[in-house]
Amino acid sequence: MTDRAYIPIVVGNKVLNEGSDGVGQSFDPATGVLVAEFARAGAVEVDMAVAAAREAFDNGPWRRMRPFERGRILHRIGELMLQRRDEIARKESIDSGKPLRDSYWEVDCSARFFEFYGGAADKLHGSSIPLGPDWSDWTVKEAIGVSLHIIPWNYPFQLIARGVAPALAAGCAVIIKPSADTPVTAYEFMKICQEAGLPEGLVNLVNGRGSVAGDLLARHKGVDQITFTGSVPTGERVLVAAASHAIPCNMELGGKSPQILFADADLDKSLPIVAGGFLTHCGQVCNAGTRLFVERSIHDRVVDKLHARISAMTLGAGVDDPDMGPLISRAHKNDVERYYDIARKDGELLLGADLPKSASLAEGAFVRPGLVIGANNSTQIAREEIFGPILTVIPFDTAEEAVAGANDSPFGLVAGIHTTNINKALGVGEKLRVGQVWINAFGVGLDVEFPFGGFKLSGFGREKGLEALSAYQQVKNFAIHHPLA
Repeated sequence: MTDRAYIPIVVGNKVLNEGSDGVGQSFDPATGVLVAEFARAGAVEVDMAVAAAREAFDNGPWRRMRPFERGRILHRIGELMLQRRDEIARKESIDSGKPLRDSYWEVDCSARFFEFYGGAADKLHGSSIPLGPDWSDWTVKEAIGVSLHIIPWNYPFQLIARGVAPALAAGCAVIIKPSADTPVTAYEFMKICQEAGLPEGLVNLVNGRGSVAGDLLARHKGVDQITFTGSVPTGERVLVAAASHAIPCNMELGGKSPQILFADADLDKSLPIVAGGFLTHCGQVCNAGTRLFVERSIHDRVVDKLHARISAMTLGAGVDDPDMGPLISRAHKNDVERYYDIARKDGELLLGADLPKSASLAEGAFVRPGLVIGANNSTQIAREEIFGPILTVIPFDTAEEAVAGANDSPFGLVAGIHTTNINKALGVGEKLRVGQVWINAFGVGLDVEFPFGGFKLSGFGREKGLEALSAYQQVKNFAIHHPLA
């Protein structure tokens, strides 16, 4: 992406190059260079988008299509994503800062969502209910209506696909509100949807500020459901807005995910997984494994190995595919750097890597990865979500102690367990209050098939897998009394 991009608002078949809330800007977090400007929506454009989505849902052809026909269009969207894989990945790396390999994964995973839910479109069955003689009763599943998707900046392309694909498969119309920090690839997504043949108004793009466009959309009485991914404070505001007109929400919020490392684990296999759990995308991942509970007998050895690993890392611009890229912005860098001071207060901070010395990266939002030792699970550094590459390492003596520490958190998104003892792995896993347990792993490829979501402040509802479809459907029951006499 060599030329500065301009990102419009897209409502139905209209491309709006101006918004009533002015123009926003997006910067390459590695260099500070302006990479895109975008039209910011206000009340006028929000009303237009909701009206377009409402018309597409109520009167458009999408719900009148046979489900397999809808599935074919969804498959086509996935195919077009893969055809444009290189272009989209490069734009994503420049706009978000993530290493190029992670951006390629985003595109590949996004395509898988459309393949998966395209295949599910004609399998959304109801059920029959036995009421006894002279009665027939059954359920059907109907699309919930207009679905609003509020997208965060850390995985802008993939998280659009994660929610929009099941919403479309269920028969909904969609409004996408991207993050103001990463607007670029959302427009690429829109162009792909149009090329694939989605009916007019079925997917709409509303760029703008969360405090303006996001709030107006969440409060709009023409919206029937909200899917939100982001921070707990912003999620709370979205829930209040949704409550103003009593609509359901899917909420995927924060995390402070534990990883539990037992002495019997294969460290050569486990430590790269542990490191990836808190370093991926510079730690800007909701399910980042940022608390490591390690059996005391191997604590010092694990710390030494992890410190050597992060010390050897290279930092750089995402398009150069470094070990780790920058944070999303200088403002977020300031927020994360505050936690380095907290880490030194709560324990000992061991930093790794070196900041880039290139003049072109001098204005980038780079921070060094770090380990915190000597801090217990009740300290601030171990309890608050940082959204940066800092791992708190906490020793334990018994499995019960590890479980208690892992569960002692306001969050409950995911957890990782590293051991070669399957009884220990399953026994610990069933006691963890989280939505997903990884054993000897912390992710599995293009993981679209199984449900994802959390307990406690990590939110509610489930994304991915067949469970995600229920957020976009309502169940209608039919009962018939048919006596012979």
